[in-house]
Amino acid sequence: MRKLLSFVGILFLAVISGACVNTFAVHELNQKAAQYLEDGDYHSAISRLESSIDLDGAVYESRYNLAVAYLRVDECEKALTQILEAEKLIKDEPAVFYTLGVASNCSADKIYEKKNTDGSVEKIVYNTPEEAYKMAIKYVDDLTKANEAFDKYVTLVPNAEDVNSVISLISQNKEKIEQTKAQYDLDKK
Repeated sequence: MRKLLSFVGILFLAVISGACVNTFAVHELNQKAAQYLEDGDYHSAISRLESSIDLDGAVYESRYNLAVAYLRVDECEKALTQILEAEKLIKDEPAVFYTLGVASNCSADKIYEKKNTDGSVEKIVYNTPEEAYKMAIKYVDDLTKANEAFDKYVTLVPNAEDVNSVISLISQNKEKIEQTKAQYDLDKK
């Protein structure tokens, strides 16, 4: 019985030690990633943050910062995935809703525009009416999600410096939604 208790005690210490090492490693990876983000080295930041999440996926800062890094390299869908995970980890954080709005807007923009390697933007045209209709629905859904997130942001921080620009963006999105609905007759189908 003593051997069993000793063994269980050793296992318990090993688990606790491992958890402490993981916490330290996650903190170190996040610190280095923050420096890379500040320096504009987004790919290195992404690499560190992905490693951090591999060690402990329940750290809000890792998910949030990875979403921001993905947005910096125009990876909208990956940013959306990470910011939605961050939202699960912390409730009513204004920065999460703002970033969710930005990521949703980014996703919508990619439906009709493609950025070329030289920085120019190319319009995307769909080959069939069915494909165009399907993408119009996604566009409206993405912009609607963006507005919901931005509305939540404005509600949480009504006195933030950027509230007027966010409200303006919500208004622009509403116009785009209405134009797309009218163009594709989305309200009638």
